[in-house]
Amino acid sequence: MELHFWMVLVQIMTLEVIWGKIGFKKDLNMNVEFPPTIIRHRNENIPAGHLRPLGWQRRPEGKITEEKEMLKPQKFYSRFVKNKKPVVFRGVADEVPAMKQWEKDSTLDKKYGKLDVMVTVKNSMLKSTGPIKLKLKKFLREYEYENWYLATTTPHEMMHELLLPKCLRCSTMRKNLVESEVWMSSGGTSSTLHYHADHDIHCILDGRKDFILIHPKYKSDITFVEKSPHSGSGHSTVDVDMVNAFKDSKLAATPWHYTTLLAGDCIFIPADYLHQVRSYGRSISYTVLWSPTPKVDIKDCNEEVENKFTLLTDASFMWTFADGDKLLFNSRLNPESTRQHLLGLMRTDSELYYDRFHLFYNESLSEVRDAPDSSEVFKSLDPNNQGFITREAVEKLDNMRLQELADVLNRAHAHGHKHDEL
Repeated sequence: MELHFWMVLVQIMTLEVIWGKIGFKKDLNMNVEFPPTIIRHRNENIPAGHLRPLGWQRRPEGKITEEKEMLKPQKFYSRFVKNKKPVVFRGVADEVPAMKQWEKDSTLDKKYGKLDVMVTVKNSMLKSTGPIKLKLKKFLREYEYENWYLATTTPHEMMHELLLPKCLRCSTMRKNLVESEVWMSSGGTSSTLHYHADHDIHCILDGRKDFILIHPKYKSDITFVEKSPHSGSGHSTVDVDMVNAFKDSKLAATPWHYTTLLAGDCIFIPADYLHQVRSYGRSISYTVLWSPTPKVDIKDCNEEVENKFTLLTDASFMWTFADGDKLLFNSRLNPESTRQHLLGLMRTDSELYYDRFHLFYNESLSEVRDAPDSSEVFKSLDPNNQGFITREAVEKLDNMRLQELADVLNRAHAHGHKHDEL
């Protein structure tokens, strides 16, 4: 009997590590000092901020630039996107339908509880595991008690309650939309220090988020792990909740800027910009990502298009989330839409390397068992086996080879929802 008791106890403790169980409702207090007051240790040999969260190692340079209204696409691009400069837009998301429709968990459960979402778990060792796939219903019932946070490509069924930001409703930027994501958590949660390959607008629907932003030129001073070769995305190995100021000593000399966002606020984070986020209260937000391009054409922009109430369902993205799977949004790719995907993958680079194509290809066909190997497919695009294909070559690819690739990619929708090209 005694042996059985200890075996059961070990199993329970194991589940707590795996599932991040904490057993009590989390503190929803949003009254947190940020940026923090820097206090030097009494022992001068111990650096400032040692074993404290990121941001305690030195004072910030100042706030991120703010605008009181959303800018028109041309001004937004010329002032911020082109110069890769972050900016905060205050109160611009107040008209997003989800601001009211998602106020209560019970409403979300009733509308979308049966949907699959991706959830990340922080175990008792404060390390993240996952993401794992859960029903939204299960997440909503337990996230106030668990070290869980929802981070999922927006399910197609939820997109009709989210707005495309006004600055993205036309131009090359709209033509290169990658995906939308929904984020939700309870109590204090924190992200890693990380960067994305794509531009990002992040809008708060409920709760509070504190952002630390660091210019990409300081990336070499911090240890980062790239998601995969040539992916353009990565995260730092720095423990943002308890920084080892001896090991990561250069943080004390690394300038950073900050902002605090509340419901209705949005922030533009340029591609490659280092950032770390802390969430408080019942936190819900969504992001819209788009690929950087060498040039942006705004000829199709006008006041009517910019002011049109545009839901995410009215836009065409590279990715969607349906039936619990991340899929290419367009289920009927043709030569030109396939070419657009390849150019989008290149972003501002002159070449598309196999590693990046491989990541895209495998993610597109993750549920297709009989798909050709990515290396075989890439050979048809790179007959000289250089390991990459140039932008000029992609622009000149003949329709036959592009259609062959399109036919393979379209297999992913054999069992899922179909979204025709808009």
